[in-house]
Amino acid sequence: MTLIAYRLDRSFAWNASHPPRLPARPRKLKEGPGSWIFDRRVESPVGIAAGPLPNSRWIEAYARLGYGLLTYKTVRTAAHAALPQPNLIFCTPGDPATVEPAPRPLDPGRVTWAVSQGLPSTDPDEWRSDVLRAKSKIRPGQILIVSVVGTPRPGGDAQQLSEDYALCARWAADAGADVIEVHLSSLLTTGEQPQMVYENPALSAYIVDRVRRAVGQRPVIAKLGATRSPRALHELASRLAPRLDGFILVNGLRRSVLKSDGTPAFPGEGRDPSAVVGAGIYTQSQVQVEELLAWRKAGAWSRAILAVGGLTTVERVQHALASGADAAMVGTAALTDPLVAAHVRMRTP
Repeated sequence: MTLIAYRLDRSFAWNASHPPRLPARPRKLKEGPGSWIFDRRVESPVGIAAGPLPNSRWIEAYARLGYGLLTYKTVRTAAHAALPQPNLIFCTPGDPATVEPAPRPLDPGRVTWAVSQGLPSTDPDEWRSDVLRAKSKIRPGQILIVSVVGTPRPGGDAQQLSEDYALCARWAADAGADVIEVHLSSLLTTGEQPQMVYENPALSAYIVDRVRRAVGQRPVIAKLGATRSPRALHELASRLAPRLDGFILVNGLRRSVLKSDGTPAFPGEGRDPSAVVGAGIYTQSQVQVEELLAWRKAGAWSRAILAVGGLTTVERVQHALASGADAAMVGTAALTDPLVAAHVRMRTP
């Protein structure tokens, strides 16, 4: 098999403007019983996480392939250019991760990538119109999630960042998003020590509270990365749960990515560490998902849990759902095996 959905040798902007030529909706696609999430029935609990779908043309291409939840790639309140190439590199997981040649033949279930794009976003007027178009391209049994992130300003503080998140969320809701994803797995470099937003529970709660007020009853989920310990995850989730409708985790692992000669795989300032995604992060990701599921089962709180991280095969998707996740969200698999949701349906009794 070969990659059919993303050109690693082209820029993010080029890929965004060249949606893949994917198969038509399979004629024998099994309808299945569907599932319920956010008080709505969806045709499938298999979705696509933020990342692979940068605009409505990509969402239109994937909407016919059996996914129940489709996530519009993270947007901002101001245009933000992508980092220069390379943006996506095959790698071997580790700490640090190491670059490897593209495997031949390609096994979609074993692909691990390092990603360095910089959370690009088009101008708000453009993406707001495009979210509206994306909403018109999906079916009643599908949910459109829009991922939003705040942009720190020079001299800005927690209030500025939170208000920026909230404004972006309100614009996304007004444009037609069914669910707002608050991207807390973004890097803050304004403090003495760079950290991910979710690593600061007080700031995360403040942001989510402002977003909740901005969008009213619209479902809100928080995107989390890998935490330092089960205790840290439990404390963070417990603090955010009263303000949320759900969680989505894990958004990749932060790792240095090196070439064989020891030099950085992504040249330039601010690109180390990068996000490692795909098959190689499955075990660590699912441990955290299952921790959250266990606490929910114990009655800590009742919120939707959307599993993501290394779900690159049908078997892994099925295991996440069987473990109790309300949805299984794929990223790497959406680009290497676009029919993964259809395959899950075919194998579901």
